[in-house]
Formats: sequence, C-alpha cells, structure tokens
Amino acid sequence: MEAWARALGGLCEGSGRQPLDVVRDLGAVRVASVCGGAAAVRGDGRGPGWHLLLVRHGELVLEQEGRTLRAGPGGSVLLDSGLPYRLRLAGAANSLVSAHLGRRPQAHGRPRTQELGARPDLAVLVAGLLAGLAGETAPHRPGDEQRLGTVVSDLVALLLDEEPDDSALLPRVQAYIVRHLSDGGLTPDRVAAAHCISTRYLHRLFQRQGLTVASWIKGQRLERCRRDLRDPGLSRLPVHVIGARWGFAQAADFSRAFRAAYGTTPTCFRAGVPGARGRCAPSDCARSANDIRVPAQQTRGQDEARRIVPVPVHMGELHA
Repeated sequence: MEAWARALGGLCEGSGRQPLDVVRDLGAVRVASVCGGAAAVRGDGRGPGWHLLLVRHGELVLEQEGRTLRAGPGGSVLLDSGLPYRLRLAGAANSLVSAHLGRRPQAHGRPRTQELGARPDLAVLVAGLLAGLAGETAPHRPGDEQRLGTVVSDLVALLLDEEPDDSALLPRVQAYIVRHLSDGGLTPDRVAAAHCISTRYLHRLFQRQGLTVASWIKGQRLERCRRDLRDPGLSRLPVHVIGARWGFAQAADFSRAFRAAYGTTPTCFRAGVPGARGRCAPSDCARSANDIRVPAQQTRGQDEARRIVPVPVHMGELHA
C-alpha cells in the first residue's frame, strides 16, 4: 500500500494490516494495482501529477477541494495530486488500478479532479490491462516497456476523451433520432451505439433536460404523424400507413398513442372533428424540440434557466 500511495504523491493513513500493492514502470507511464480491505491515502499537494484511478471491485471515495467523488466497480476518477486530497478504499474488499500520467491530460482541458466513465465497459477493459501489466514479473525485451507504456497512454487518452460535451452531443443525438424515426427498430441501445456512448449515459443526457429517450422518440413520431394528417397532399394515404411510415408498426398502438397525446383519434383529427385540433403538442414530456423550449437543469456551473435544443429537420424527412 505504501508504494501505491507514493505513486499517487501521498502517504498511507493509519496502521495495521494494509492492502497489497504492485507498482511497475513502463517507460514514462507508471501503472499500479492495490487489493485489500479498507484503507486511506492522504496527499498534501506537493507531489504534482495526474492519475487515472479505475475501480475493479469495492468502492473508491475521493475528497478534494470540498468535493466528494465516489466510484464503484467499472467507475473511474481522474486525480490531480498537485492539490491536497484524501482517498479512501471504502469497500470491505477493494481492487483498484491506476496509471500515473505525469502531466495534465489534454482531454476537455479541465484542470480539476473529475469523475469519468461515460462507458464503463471501456473503463473495465483498461483496468484489466493495467492490472495485468502491474502484476507481471517476467522481464520484457529491450524496448517493450516503452511500447507498452505508449499503448497504455493511448488507451487512457481514449478513456479520457470518452465523455463528450453535453451541449454538443445532445443535439446530435436528437438529430440522429429524427433522421431514423421511420425505423421501427429505433431503440435507446441503437442510438447509444451509433454515438459510441453507453445506454446509461444516453439516458442521463435526456434526464438532465427533464426528458426520457423513449418518450422523446414517441413524441417526435407523433408530431410527424400530426403534420402528415393535416397535409392535404397526403389525404389519400390511409391513417395506419401514416403511422407506419413514422415507426408505429401497429395501427392500434398508433391510435392509442395519438389519443393520449392529442386527446382525439388520428381519424377524427384528420376529419377536422370540432375540438380535435385544439391541442397542438403531445401532453407529456416527449414534445418536439423544434418549436418549444426545453427546461434545463443547472449542471456544470451553467446558470441559465432555459435553453433551446435545436434539432435540424429537413423537408425531405417530413414528406419522404
């Protein structure tokens, strides 16, 4: 544990039985692993450096600059050891690995400790590699350590770049959804895979705007159906066909969803039954981002109370 603490620019707290650790240098990169029960490391900020900490088992709790970050299995934290900190292994049985990066990572340009892990699967992959490298005992051939260090650096850079800027990503995700509304197989898993993020992170993007992925997709589909039903040029197109062309495979499902959103059936809406066109937007949170303002929570220091999330829609998409 003492070697790992020194690699993090800190010292072990307390006494007694400490977790076991292994530290290995691979060129300019230092990889380490630690396994065992509860323990703590304290740094006074005199050992500047950047460290990627990945949790394999147990729980990591990092306190720095008045913030407390927690990471469980598959989670990761980027630590700035140039600032005072306290690090705790909080689980009954913990397994962590770390990579000493030396200088501040360029990803995002964020100069402070932060939680990472938009894709926990990638964090698990990198953690497994670091643990294997740290635990090796056989000597490498000349030059191999340098090459392995380069591989580790590249993987760490990929992981640090994993979490995109929300303000740029969400409109891209919504635009992708709009382009594929006619596909009945459009699911959150597919949307996430198309943007190289986890499904969990995709849900988080929408939750920060007070939305859910599934309801937003449904709302966009219903809005396109409503527009087509009002289009005189499509009056010969059966109602169920309009529903199907925007992703509603079953006519009954389309009718129920339309009634729940607009208070009338698609047939009555098209026929202009009095009162049928009084409501112009779905009643739930799955409303069109093209013509409303979406309330945003104050995250990452943003002070604005509202912002418009633009989604480009081309006429070819509406009348394809």
